[in-house]
Amino acid sequence: MRVLLICIAIFYLIFDISIASETTILNGKVSDKKSGEAITGATVALYKPDSNTPFRGAYSNKFGFYSVQNIPVGKYFLKVSSIGFGQYQKSIEFIDSSSIRLDIELNQKDIKTEEVEVTADRETGSAKTISTVNVKPEFLMKMPSIGGENDVFRALQLLPGISQSTELSSGLYIRGGSPDQNLTLLDGVIVYNPSHLGGFLSTFNGDAIRDVRLIKGAFPAEYGGRISSVIDLNMKEGTKEKISGSGGVSLIASRLLLEGPITEDATFMVSGRRMYLDILTALGGAENTIGYYFYDLNAKTNIKISENDHIFFSGYFGRDVMSPPEEEDDDFSIDWGNKTANLRWMHIVSPSLFTNFSLIYTDYNFISGFKDSRDFFETNSGIEDIMLKANAEYFPDESHILKFGAEATYHRFLSEVNSSENINDFIEIKETRINSLEAAIFAQDEWKISDRLNTNMGLRLYYFQEADYLSLEPRLSASYALNGDVFLKASLAYANQCVHLLTRNDINLPTDLWFPSNDKVKPSQSWQGVLGIETMLFDEEYLLTAEIYYKDMQNLYEYKDDAEFTFGIPVESQFTGGQGVAYGFELFFHKQVGSFTGWLGYTLAWTKRQFDELNESKWFYPRYDRRHDISLTFNYRLGESWELGAAWVYGTGQAFTMPSAAFMFDPVGFDDDSDPHYYWSSEGTLYTDRNAFRLPAYHRLDLNFMYNYKWFGLPFTLSINIYNAYNNRNPFTWYIDYDYEEVEDPDTGILVWKDVKKLKQLTLFPIIPTLGLSFKF
Repeated sequence: MRVLLICIAIFYLIFDISIASETTILNGKVSDKKSGEAITGATVALYKPDSNTPFRGAYSNKFGFYSVQNIPVGKYFLKVSSIGFGQYQKSIEFIDSSSIRLDIELNQKDIKTEEVEVTADRETGSAKTISTVNVKPEFLMKMPSIGGENDVFRALQLLPGISQSTELSSGLYIRGGSPDQNLTLLDGVIVYNPSHLGGFLSTFNGDAIRDVRLIKGAFPAEYGGRISSVIDLNMKEGTKEKISGSGGVSLIASRLLLEGPITEDATFMVSGRRMYLDILTALGGAENTIGYYFYDLNAKTNIKISENDHIFFSGYFGRDVMSPPEEEDDDFSIDWGNKTANLRWMHIVSPSLFTNFSLIYTDYNFISGFKDSRDFFETNSGIEDIMLKANAEYFPDESHILKFGAEATYHRFLSEVNSSENINDFIEIKETRINSLEAAIFAQDEWKISDRLNTNMGLRLYYFQEADYLSLEPRLSASYALNGDVFLKASLAYANQCVHLLTRNDINLPTDLWFPSNDKVKPSQSWQGVLGIETMLFDEEYLLTAEIYYKDMQNLYEYKDDAEFTFGIPVESQFTGGQGVAYGFELFFHKQVGSFTGWLGYTLAWTKRQFDELNESKWFYPRYDRRHDISLTFNYRLGESWELGAAWVYGTGQAFTMPSAAFMFDPVGFDDDSDPHYYWSSEGTLYTDRNAFRLPAYHRLDLNFMYNYKWFGLPFTLSINIYNAYNNRNPFTWYIDYDYEEVEDPDTGILVWKDVKKLKQLTLFPIIPTLGLSFKF
């Protein structure tokens, strides 16, 4: 509590900045005229009469707010534009030094531009954009998917620097970092497990998402608590025009979204999705089949209190449920899920000061249970957070944008087990609850030093109570315009992570345990450096970026080889600490304009780990290490009704621990003199070093045919998706097994039947054609 009070006091000290010296300012909010939702990254530019070069300019932030500073008295021409919207133009005159509030609404328009882009400021080379990708929901609809269910994370996996560990994972392994090292935010709330069973889909319903911002490394000071990357998602706020909706039906799930006005000053959005594998298996009469389904619910309201005050309330609830076949005598149940809520107050203090205050709740838990006629066993683990957050943006002049804020999170970690040898005699065996406070304050300055050089300099002071840990995290990025079309960019960042995910490698269910740093478990740390170059080619029709990166990571944790997964044993004794490095080169060539759009991405990367108690202390490659990774995507518009989307991916085979030899040995206590006519022995297996073998390369082609039509005056889209179109038998794993075959005895030459050892391959997904239907009303 003491740290929280200090953070709030420091925030209000900064918040009380004097703004008495302000000069003429143009400020306001840029929004979608139809829906009323904020538009992020809109360009606001003032031109002097008879000039084609912007005199002053700004970009709208993630809440749509903009502020143009230090405008001399006079007449100007205002232009406001954003991808996917028509341009806003207006003559404007500043008569005196008073500020002008101008809220701008842009009309949507049909364009032939791919809605995925590496954000870039063409006029100033903004330093904040290195390694950053913005994704619009329209892009998701064009990418191939399983069952017609478009997924945010699977679309991001097509970008350079991002990979998946297996086909059963939607987790993002970004530049050598594991998924728990990604800061995943939904409307500013941390989501601890952003995927459903098997990784077919992430927890985020694409219909409910307004935009996605991915920062692949060396992120600015406004983000913290993770050491790898940031995935920042924002939900739709609801249209102010009329009640409307959208939805879809596929072979695996159905979804529906409703949005519209509540009053003249309030809007809502609610979206639901349900996966119905359990219903399909029941209708199909499948026997001995595990029952499984999941459901998601997103909701958000936007209430306008005044021109300068808005209240937002957003929430997410999702659950996965698994049950045994009805024919089974034993009963087990597994379910897990996320709950989040955010109450946010947006307040514009002045034309130069913009603020947000949030009260946040999030909860993730995993429950598994087993019982038969006699025994009962249940486990429960999870993490629950309550957070207070205050952020501000201050615009002192045209060269600076100051961001500062404070946040404090109260964590409650839970790990418990209940069991009984008699189902009627319930007893509790073990419960562990750990509470801790995590707090931070930050300040950063986006400083335009000259027309060519821009920087983002920041500091983040990070504190974690359970480990009594205090650290200062410097962040720096810069961009230099070599000329009008070529930008050189660099960034450097230090980060800490005191909340760790301990992952079991022997099963694919989310039984992973979140655990806090303490006096024995040190916080994870990382230093990241990125250097890149970016240019536009052929009248800005093509974007080309190239980046190199290096990441050093300390205090990483994995379970020991002999760990016992039994509740009641101290968790700290079951895992070991180590270090890691990741480095590589990324190339991104993107055609952005025309009826034919797409990109080519290539990654050359190395990811290594070293633990004193694993692999004889030798360095090894984690399973998701890929030396070469290629992605080729395109979208082609075939007239007004048809579109074709395609994605081809290639990756070096996964690192794998492989059996390398077998040997025979006598059991302990065996005496061959006791029975000279009978001899038997046991077989042992030798393995390679940890992940020292490579499976064959992975590659596949996915296709998506979309047909747009109208039915009863409503727009529909029929999608035909083909996963793994040329049916490549990609290996999920290799293993040793026996086949009973007739073989020739090497001594007698006689054919005999015997067990023959064989190397076999498990392939998960062959070619999978699916249908999906989406609609709007």
